[in-house]
Amino acid sequence: MTGTPQGTFAAPSATINYAGSPYCSTAGTVSVTQTGTSGGTYSANPAGLSINGSTGAVNTGTSTPGTYTVTYAITGTGGCADFETTAQITITAAPTAGTLSGTPQGICVGGTTTYAISGNSATGTWGTQDVNIATVVNGLVTGAGPGTTNITYTVAGTGGCNAATATRSVTVTAPPTAGTLSGTPQGICVGGTTTYAISGNSATGTWGTQDPNIATVVNGLVTGAGPGTTNITYTVAGTGGCNAATATRSVTVTAPPVAGTISGTPQGICVGGTTTYAISGNSATGTWGPDNASVAPVVNGLVTGQAPARRTSLTRWRARAAA
Repeated sequence: MTGTPQGTFAAPSATINYAGSPYCSTAGTVSVTQTGTSGGTYSANPAGLSINGSTGAVNTGTSTPGTYTVTYAITGTGGCADFETTAQITITAAPTAGTLSGTPQGICVGGTTTYAISGNSATGTWGTQDVNIATVVNGLVTGAGPGTTNITYTVAGTGGCNAATATRSVTVTAPPTAGTLSGTPQGICVGGTTTYAISGNSATGTWGTQDPNIATVVNGLVTGAGPGTTNITYTVAGTGGCNAATATRSVTVTAPPVAGTISGTPQGICVGGTTTYAISGNSATGTWGPDNASVAPVVNGLVTGQAPARRTSLTRWRARAAA
């Protein structure tokens, strides 16, 4: 008995394509575009691609990054030959920006701090979110103006992956302003006082003296303690990495003069007579003078009787030392 064909069968034919390839490893599950005969099976070479054998869907997250050849195979029926077609798919590892570190995170305008990157998958680029607050070159951060911004390190994405960025904040503080000290006189005697005032300061500060043996100060009231010249200071503390700011104004303190002691005899003379007085222990050259020139004038210590005076109101002499 001779057999005869019972029907006509079309040879299998199909195409497959992963149109979005390359895919990032973070793309999730991606589908294949298939045309033609359905019902085939999918496989991949080399190993490492997480592919659904029935649908051709690929899980990018569980696949090993690399390039694969996917085969779609259809078994022929009714005497038709088996059919295979292939397509390539590439899975790319997502970039890792890593972690930024570095202290201090608070700096002064004009000050610097150094940040470092670690754990990055590739060399990236440094950046700042606000150049008016801080700039960065190879991790060296410089304060530009007061405020807070983020320093960034970005690793570019390839093969369908987005770039990855690590950030670390930095706070920039304006430096303090001590202001200007004013006040007169700037020359006082030991035990004397003068008042200094502060203006233009950015915050409340503290008064001080560079030498308390010469002058002390309390709330701007300067008191002479000993002869010499020193500076009165007003200091506003620095914050956020800024140094303190100090305003200064000098003060000169002078020791009071010492007239010394007048000696000499006799202390009683006749009208027209003379006696000589001497000065000792004086701090500087002074001037001679009587309390009453009509009774007894004096020239360089030589006292001359001019008019009588009662003993109970004897003329007194003073040596006035120049200050």
